[in-house]
Amino acid sequence: MGRLRSDHDELRAAMQRFAALMTQRHDTTDAAMFRERLAFSQLLQRHRADEDAQMQAALPGAPLADALNEDMQAIMRDYSAHIGSWPPARIADEWDAYRCAVLSLQRRLRIRLAWEERELHPHLPGA
Repeated sequence: MGRLRSDHDELRAAMQRFAALMTQRHDTTDAAMFRERLAFSQLLQRHRADEDAQMQAALPGAPLADALNEDMQAIMRDYSAHIGSWPPARIADEWDAYRCAVLSLQRRLRIRLAWEERELHPHLPGA
């Protein structure tokens, strides 16, 4: 298994751990949730940089690469907006809404990861 696929598996596992934490009361998961949130963010950033580098090397100027880059930029903008709009105090006050927002972003990223594995990874030597 290549590094990119391994990253995808790690991202899915991180999302699963986070989703499991959200089934509990917020006050019992606060510290663990923020550790997971930070670890996920770091993994996603590293993965994105690795995937972009491989994509640019293997598919320079290809329409597929451009479309993927635009879509990932939109996901990252939405993820950044999500982080910015959910400070710890708001999470505590609006736990159910936060949980719904997180699960929605997770669904979107899972769809993206599956699409990459089907459409992009076959073109990348390190996938």
